[in-house]
Amino acid sequence: MSKKFNLREFQTTLSQQLLAAATRDNTGSRLGFQVGEVSWLVNLADAEEVIPVPTIVKVPGARRWFRGVANIRGNLYAVSDFSDFMGQGVTPDHASCRLLIPHHDFGVNAALLVRSALGLRNVSRYQLRAEQGAHPWVARQYADDQGAVWCDLDFGQLLGNPEFLMVEA
Repeated sequence: MSKKFNLREFQTTLSQQLLAAATRDNTGSRLGFQVGEVSWLVNLADAEEVIPVPTIVKVPGARRWFRGVANIRGNLYAVSDFSDFMGQGVTPDHASCRLLIPHHDFGVNAALLVRSALGLRNVSRYQLRAEQGAHPWVARQYADDQGAVWCDLDFGQLLGNPEFLMVEA
């Protein structure tokens, strides 16, 4: 018999872990997530939360990467497919997909559709790479112990990017 998965308990535990991590010295801590075939990191202070994908209402006349709007706890959020926005193809609907929501201090009700959340990563154990990112919202790049490249997301650069803000087709 398979073990039952309690989503509410999982979310509560994850929320407690993120809260605890935010109160520690987390200069090297980042939240990892997958976008297409690329691994990304975001500073814990820049992310409000990561949630399962709710119902998204399509918006006519929008670019393909702009998935639409979602009601998240009574607030409307503009949902963008981060992979498709960067030209890496549409993120297929899957149970592992998540919405990454930037901290409310950014003043934008935006959410990024990502392929999956990868948990906490400590970049102090990673090697900083000298190469510049392909996009202005790539703050820096790291290589992990296996040599895999991780891009560090600068939410401020992304959310202020004119192309990202221009959702009409």
